[in-house]
Amino acid sequence: MGKFMHNCYKNSFTAKTAFLSSIWMVCCLFASGFGLSGASFHRSFIDTTVCGSSVVLSATSGLTNYAWSTGATTQSITATTSGTYWWETVDYTNNKVVNGNFSSGFTGFSSSYVVPGGPVNNTLLYPEGTYYVIGNPNTVHSGFSSFFDHTIGTASGKMMVINGASTANVNVWSENITVVPNNTYVFSVWFASANPASPGQLNFSINGVQLGTTIQLSSTTGLWQNFTTRWSSGSSTSAVISLVNQNTAASGNDFAIDDISFSPVYRHTIQVTLNPIPVLSVIASPASCATYDLTTAIVGYDTSTYTYTFKNPSGTVITTAAAQSITLSGTYTITETNTATGCVSTAKTVNLTINTKPGKPVIIP
Repeated sequence: MGKFMHNCYKNSFTAKTAFLSSIWMVCCLFASGFGLSGASFHRSFIDTTVCGSSVVLSATSGLTNYAWSTGATTQSITATTSGTYWWETVDYTNNKVVNGNFSSGFTGFSSSYVVPGGPVNNTLLYPEGTYYVIGNPNTVHSGFSSFFDHTIGTASGKMMVINGASTANVNVWSENITVVPNNTYVFSVWFASANPASPGQLNFSINGVQLGTTIQLSSTTGLWQNFTTRWSSGSSTSAVISLVNQNTAASGNDFAIDDISFSPVYRHTIQVTLNPIPVLSVIASPASCATYDLTTAIVGYDTSTYTYTFKNPSGTVITTAAAQSITLSGTYTITETNTATGCVSTAKTVNLTINTKPGKPVIIP
């Protein structure tokens, strides 16, 4: 697949601007089985050579997040210099987390916290180090604020509500997932404080290694905040991903989790070569007697670098030999093509006047 993908993108363009998104869709969606989730589809390459001073590079349409090597976040950018460009997207449709929105209740994940026994009421989560999957934090703790989940935002949604333990480095949520080697993933989670006192402090953790700086939650309850981190799989084929609580406060330290995702990043590299369009200069209105060599109308005529196309007044292409022996007046057209790049100049016209050659003078004795 990787070799096919590389060859698939060796395209050459001669327009000043070229839109690459259609090529991307045809080649890449075919190669990946009409989706972004192919196991070996996390990298792709486009080689494009363009005649002109710029080219419009377009990412696949319909995505919700774009990031270009230039820092742009739009679907398209204009490249004005040759070089390597890339755009990438996080494929959130290929989320590796099972039950990340907790719609299936307590399944698909593990936790070092416990689900307390007893009836579901507003005292259920009084003990620290406990959690419950519910639609409203206030249902399981009278000191927790009343708010809805991040996914749906109504009473029918679900979230994981936590009464934080007074011990640091405890896994609040964890899952063992399958990953593709040599790929980059984005670990994303939404948090909201359930109590304003001593807001939660958490870390992302993968295979027991904590990533990034400690996440500090807001003291505003019910305010959903998104936090993300990136991780490269290297040679790994699986990963234990976790959310670890670092706050040891017994009072407060209460929060909710929702919409956890662990999604692959797909990067698409574009090697751009911008070749200049030849600038053809001609003598616009030459005149001659009897015949005219049209190649002499070209300023800097250079057959070692360029080939030339000549057209007569009727628009018919004529040979160079014919162009070197013009006998009829009219408007002739010349274009110049760089033999190395294939780039073609703008056509220039030569308004040629052929004057009748004077006859031999008659000498009267």
